[in-house]
Amino acid sequence: MASWTDTLAALFSAHQARLEAFVTRRSGDRGAAPDLVQEAFARVLKSGSAGSAEADTRILYAVARNAAIDHRLTQTRRARALESMVPEQLSAPAPGAEQDLAGRDALRALDAALEELSDRSKEIFILCRVQGVPQAEAARRLGISLSAVEKHLVRALRHCQARLAAHRAENP
Repeated sequence: MASWTDTLAALFSAHQARLEAFVTRRSGDRGAAPDLVQEAFARVLKSGSAGSAEADTRILYAVARNAAIDHRLTQTRRARALESMVPEQLSAPAPGAEQDLAGRDALRALDAALEELSDRSKEIFILCRVQGVPQAEAARRLGISLSAVEKHLVRALRHCQARLAAHRAENP
């Protein structure tokens, strides 16, 4: 008996070109069709077999159709949103020299505030706030509880907030 991945590989070989044409017609985007078809196969792979080759093929086409429809709706919404914007909304003005200098000063103050933290609080702050690691993942990596991560993070954020407020008061 063939494995599900073998069965899906056979479906991919048999239907890839037709699915891409189908998705292109539905989405109106030839460039996105290969990615949408691959996404459809990945979803079907994850969901498992429906029991027969015919049912698996029907599900594959339904998933591809839904992906194409979602893509077209997203593209339409994005185009409408862009059309309603005025040019000034599309790009922010470049900061002036004074704003640039103030930003650099604030970064130096933040660096100094981080240096005042304990090594663990600084490490957790950088992991979660700079590198974007979720708190639960940081707890797992560091071998500490989620509650400990949260406490270190709150301590670090409050400390940095107080130091930046003091910096702004000194440098209006």
